[in-house]
Amino acid sequence: MRPDCHPEITEHMATFIHVRRLALRLSLEDVAKRMGSSKTHIWKLENGRSKNPTLWMILGLCEALQCSLNALIGKDVSQPIFTESEMALVDAHRTIFSKLEASSNAEA
Repeated sequence: MRPDCHPEITEHMATFIHVRRLALRLSLEDVAKRMGSSKTHIWKLENGRSKNPTLWMILGLCEALQCSLNALIGKDVSQPIFTESEMALVDAHRTIFSKLEASSNAEA
């Protein structure tokens, strides 16, 4: 079995799936049917025993549980993660281009 490279995501997903499923009053079977999976696989995900679900499985869970990917995995994946030095470059770039824009607006 492949090692769990992100145990914090696995743990969050397990808890989230269980809590969300109960909040929606769905059985394991209901979730499985909604996403075209097996009750056993949903149980394994809910108990942190399935550590490497496919992208299709994750998208199916989002649909079945009516949630976002961010909520399901417990991380904001909508924005890239930059290091401090990369952010400094972005800030310098913005500063340079805002000065260029201001000077060309002043000339016009």
